[in-house]
Amino acid sequence: MKRNQQSGNVVFNILLVVMFIIIGVLIYILAGGPVPKLGDTRGVQSPDMEFTDDDATVAQITSRDTGEFSDGLVRPSFSEQYPLDEFGAGIAERAVFDIDINDDGRMDRITRVRNENGTDHGYYEYKIELNQNGNWVDITPDGFRTTEGAECALQKLQFNFRPQFSVVKISRKWSETWVTPTMATRTVYTFNDGKLQASAPQELKTVCDVTDLF
Repeated sequence: MKRNQQSGNVVFNILLVVMFIIIGVLIYILAGGPVPKLGDTRGVQSPDMEFTDDDATVAQITSRDTGEFSDGLVRPSFSEQYPLDEFGAGIAERAVFDIDINDDGRMDRITRVRNENGTDHGYYEYKIELNQNGNWVDITPDGFRTTEGAECALQKLQFNFRPQFSVVKISRKWSETWVTPTMATRTVYTFNDGKLQASAPQELKTVCDVTDLF
């Protein structure tokens, strides 16, 4: 009978430990810890959320105060990463940002795709679509992509949402070699009659990396 009592005590202690572990895990998850996942996945999907003006402000402050370039797009509503081919080429990532960019009360979207080609000259490509009564209308101007290299970028874009939506594109022409400095120009795209209209290009200065001019 004493042995049965000891066995019962051991079982009770084990159950008590298991109960404490379960309670600890539940408290951790409720406190905001990540839920454990089984298996390995290549895609990473963000929780459903909308890109806000506050997010845009944070991105602009980060770019201005830290010296680290930001294209102005943060917290995607959806993002997914993809495996590259054996040469390191292909679409590496796709991110979608839901935000009302023309102030009509409907969520529009901006899609950013990272393309790799197995060299230092990968690039981002952007697509801007307006939500017109549930129909997506592509208003992306030609050439809405970056042109990047190991040491210098020839073209980059930055999205701004305050006081109104605009996109700044700073670019320069290639000459002789990738790192040969050339005159950079600044073009600003703003809404006009439901479309993005480009300003006249403004000459800035001769540089190697246009990132320095944002």
